[in-house]
Amino acid sequence: MTERPIAARETVAVELTLTEYAILGLLGHLDEPISGYDLRKVVDRSIGFLWQPSKTQLYAVLRRLVRAGLAKERHVRQRHRPDKTLYTITAAGRDSVATWLARDEDESDPDRSMFVLKLFFGAQADEEALVRQLAAFRDAYADRLALYESKWHDRSRAERTASDRFTRMTLRYGIERARAAVIWADATLDELR
Repeated sequence: MTERPIAARETVAVELTLTEYAILGLLGHLDEPISGYDLRKVVDRSIGFLWQPSKTQLYAVLRRLVRAGLAKERHVRQRHRPDKTLYTITAAGRDSVATWLARDEDESDPDRSMFVLKLFFGAQADEEALVRQLAAFRDAYADRLALYESKWHDRSRAERTASDRFTRMTLRYGIERARAAVIWADATLDELR
């Protein structure tokens, strides 16, 4: 395996999209070189429940971050596998994430749900269709709740008290939000039936 460094690029001041900030934040969180393929797996296991870029979007974002000087890439030749590119965050990337994390955001639209929007117009709908969709909505949140709770319980006590407290806080948010959605859906199903 031989490594070929890529020439450093000049940092370009740009306003990033949420997806770009999320990818950059993950690169900073990991703090080690990672391929796009492996980064995709990290997304699926971690922030994928909150935010999920498409596979093609992930690679496009990584290239944009490199062009902006917020991440750097290193090509790695491999003998028995296809060559790969590893990505790391730069100092400018860390500064950009820190600035983004410190900025107050407008949370005027914290939860956009297609089903809840449809329910709002329920007087114009077939009630059986709404009940069917609400049951699917409820089941999806119940499945997510079970997954989050299993992740919570699978962690050892040491892990729950270690430096990943922000991950725990986020997981607890997911658990409470999913639990609230299931409770609401059950009550609403009772009302519609």
